[in-house]
Amino acid sequence: MSFLGMDHGTREIRFYLIPENAGFSVPRSKAAREGVLQEIERRVELAKIELAGITYSMGDALTAITRIDKVKNRGVLPGGGAGEHVGGGTRAYDELAASGIKAVVIPGLHRNIASLDERMRALYSHMASAEKVSIAYDAYLKVKRELGAKSFIVSDISSNTVSVAVKSGRIIGAIDACLGAIGIFHGPLDLEAIRRIDRGEVTAGEAFSRAGAVKIYPFSDLREILEPKNERAKLALNALVLSVEMEIRSLTALVEPEAIVITGGAGVNDAVFSRLAERLRELAPVLRTDEYSAARGSAEIARAVYEGEREILGIRVEV
Repeated sequence: MSFLGMDHGTREIRFYLIPENAGFSVPRSKAAREGVLQEIERRVELAKIELAGITYSMGDALTAITRIDKVKNRGVLPGGGAGEHVGGGTRAYDELAASGIKAVVIPGLHRNIASLDERMRALYSHMASAEKVSIAYDAYLKVKRELGAKSFIVSDISSNTVSVAVKSGRIIGAIDACLGAIGIFHGPLDLEAIRRIDRGEVTAGEAFSRAGAVKIYPFSDLREILEPKNERAKLALNALVLSVEMEIRSLTALVEPEAIVITGGAGVNDAVFSRLAERLRELAPVLRTDEYSAARGSAEIARAVYEGEREILGIRVEV
């Protein structure tokens, strides 16, 4: 008996199997060309997968963790989302939907998710894409196991940055990539970006995709920022850390955290994590997960649903 989790990430599609505790990834471009079922079958017989947990894009058409055969348009409202579209995630979703594997689709965080603080729902139409729910569940299991706690803030720092607030085991708020901290590539639009959009120089999506640390120090290799060798690169790293710290601290208006969890491809890097841990340990113990947090959380959600849970972090389950 196995449970599969899928994380529709920005650059790669990551998978995780439990109880095998095996993670693997497929670049989105490769998934678009070749699909993903062969990669899964190399690790486990499809017939042994009892249930899969799937994240796909914004997840803003869903208000509950929903059986895949009940989901329309892959759980996304018309108009899609921000950022680059490659097609790998779409093919992976469609392959799994047609494979015969039982699966549930995990929603994103938006104003129709009942567990969210009503003020957040009034402020923002969308707060986090679907994989952030899975990251929050992975963090919840870690914080509960290691600290016996259920209230925390988790920040996922990678191509973009999104942070989620969990209070007493329920998601109550989140700050999306276009609202708060910058990531490596993506970030909120400042006045300069809005003016460029108004002049017709870039689209809003293009501006969003170049509003992260890359706008401070354009790089050809991510190590140029994470292992900075000049003052401009150091500034980009320090600005990234500052913006994430500001975002995490802002969520303390919603929850008094018993832990802070850092994850994401950039977040788990020592250059980012050590700086944040030093700055934030006054608030609560600072933990980190790994790059498979979302995929593992998706698999854990699938296992919990299979075992009969009808609510995950305050989000309903409909099967």
